[in-house]
Amino acid sequence: MTPFGEFLEQLRRSRHLQQKQMADLMGINPCYVSTMEKGRKGPPSMHVLEQLVKKLQMSQEEQNQLWRSVQLSELTYRLPVNMSKEEFELMYEIRSRLGALSHAQITIIQNTLMLGSVPNARLD
Repeated sequence: MTPFGEFLEQLRRSRHLQQKQMADLMGINPCYVSTMEKGRKGPPSMHVLEQLVKKLQMSQEEQNQLWRSVQLSELTYRLPVNMSKEEFELMYEIRSRLGALSHAQITIIQNTLMLGSVPNARLD
């Protein structure tokens, strides 16, 4: 399940809606709601998302959660053209292990990436 799929399911359940009812509100096929909730498809178009916000009268907090879940659930990424050889190799290693990383490995990678953004962090 993707972050967006999880959010969509929680949102739907919080409004006591069936998948068909959610699909009708979004103007999409009910099967698509199920597919998104299970993480088999990425988030829908901006138009569909805006319909969801409008029809469900989502709070600002819910909207923030929605947009964050959409960003986290993108299935395709473009790599910057100015990446170093080492960055390309790192991305290859991570990509080859996606779906098999342990929680500990993910935590170590996240903590390592935070080192550059922590004021006065020593990297030696």
